[in-house]
Amino acid sequence: MRERSILSMVVVLLLLAVGVTATQAGKSTATFEGKYDWAQGGNDELRVDFKPDGEDRWKVAFRFHFSGRKETWSGTAVGSLHDGSTLTGTATSGGRNWIFKAGIENGVMRGTHREVKRGGREYATGTFEVSR
Repeated sequence: MRERSILSMVVVLLLLAVGVTATQAGKSTATFEGKYDWAQGGNDELRVDFKPDGEDRWKVAFRFHFSGRKETWSGTAVGSLHDGSTLTGTATSGGRNWIFKAGIENGVMRGTHREVKRGGREYATGTFEVSR
């Protein structure tokens, strides 16, 4: 009887440990790195950081160099970071606004970005490809 109790306690502790680890893993940040292409010429390295902000919701930061300057577009994204998923979002920098849409296959995120001007007009600004 005592051996069963000890075994039961060990099983419960292991399940709790696995649950805590899984919860923490689900709340960790994710980083993708690769390149972007600007529609009007130019490309460079790109880093995209995702920080959890709810169920399939993320705070996102696109970090890159453009015309010799460090840039960061900050915003939000909705969707899963798993293969077969689509992710959409918005980002801003210096009073300018962008939207993006990407798909993820085999750990590679491929997407497009568009600038949103006054009145809601959208202009294609380029593509990106990043991976974990």
